Amino acid sequence: MSYIIKICGLTDKDQALKIGKMGATHIGMIHYEKSPRHISLEKIEGISNVLKGISKSVAVVVNPSRELVEELLEIVDLVQLHGDESPEFVSFFPKERAIKAFRIKSEKDIDRIKPFTQMGITILIDAYSERAYGGTGKQINPELAKKIVDFYSKTVLSGGLSPENLPDILKYIKPYGVDASSKLEIKPGIKDIKKTETFIKTAREFYESVYKTA
Repeated sequence: MSYIIKICGLTDKDQALKIGKMGATHIGMIHYEKSPRHISLEKIEGISNVLKGISKSVAVVVNPSRELVEELLEIVDLVQLHGDESPEFVSFFPKERAIKAFRIKSEKDIDRIKPFTQMGITILIDAYSERAYGGTGKQINPELAKKIVDFYSKTVLSGGLSPENLPDILKYIKPYGVDASSKLEIKPGIKDIKKTETFIKTAREFYESVYKTA
């Protein structure tokens, strides 16, 4: 039995380590120049190294080259593909080391997800935004999110998650994992440690109670 509690958009090594020790299962770092949380490959490697044995390191990229993904897989545990990558592109990489993210606008988007679910890959669903690929703080429609989670169990929920709204969302949608970024920040790339700790504790309590009763 497993679950994912991912804190994303980390830029600072000490913060990443602290958050990992709080119980985040995955720590996300963004390598995408248009993001305010973008960091270099060297910085990603430094953060990834301190997380070994504590949390899984995840590099988040948007429409990358195959070479970049291969390079990242040398330094992190997983790569999250947050753009318009095709099933053919994603199939180049080990399925247990990739997460495919989708911005969800309507029920029609479920059809886009299906080829990836057939591969058995972990997927992440985020709120749709025209101006950004993620980290907007927008929340996905809960009914739609629930429909996707019911359809495919290995679905991580992202988009506008906070310590305040997390209990109700977890209870209603019951995703395989949760991913938070902007609602836990003081400024882009720097987390509010107290908020982050509350978020992780809430998520862990939920997942541990689910597995206890399963």
